[in-house]
Amino acid sequence: MKYLKTMAYEFILILIFTLIYTILYYFNITSNSFNNALKIISFILIFVLTGIRIGRLSNKKGWLEGLKIALITIVIFLGLSLLFKYKINIKEIIYYLITIVTLVLSSMIGINFKKQKNKK
Repeated sequence: MKYLKTMAYEFILILIFTLIYTILYYFNITSNSFNNALKIISFILIFVLTGIRIGRLSNKKGWLEGLKIALITIVIFLGLSLLFKYKINIKEIIYYLITIVTLVLSSMIGINFKKQKNKK
């Protein structure tokens, strides 16, 4: 159940950030290159927040919980890419590796936040 809630949290954040930078780009507030950079930064921020959340929810081995969420996320993104007939290229592979590393590291940070909170 915690995976479902975390994934819902992650995809709601993705929708909100996507809506924000789509509106900014639509009204010509941002350029195309800035919009691409904003996409990458927002996805990394979303994955950090998701990783910290799953780390705080887990009891031990935060890296494993982050890896599980990363793999679930990648499977969903790969499924959507294949569904819409996008070809997988090196840019997407690098993006998926960044997803794994970000979620694993941030879930390790999240489990440490939980331990610090319990000490007080």
